[in-house]
Amino acid sequence: MKRTLAWLAGLVGIAALGRTLARRRQPTESVAEHPPTVATADPAEELRRKLAGQRQPEPEAEAGAERVAQTLEERRARVHAKAREAIDAMDDDGPAA
Repeated sequence: MKRTLAWLAGLVGIAALGRTLARRRQPTESVAEHPPTVATADPAEELRRKLAGQRQPEPEAEAGAERVAQTLEERRARVHAKAREAIDAMDDDGPAA
């Protein structure tokens, strides 16, 4: 029984491989069959224009960046102050030699 199932699974796998290879060999639709409907400009120029539009920062984004920077500075100052307190506490509790 196990051998029969193994052979059956192998045949199914070979059939699937054959179908996959047959699909690869079929020619795809050519570009000539579907010509472009609208005359397009230079694709590189179009991409440059899109990228230039994305590079311009928006005023809201700049304000958000300033808030984040300020928040980071405040957080950094708090962390440093806590670290200084911890260091001072360790120095005060040092061994009395």
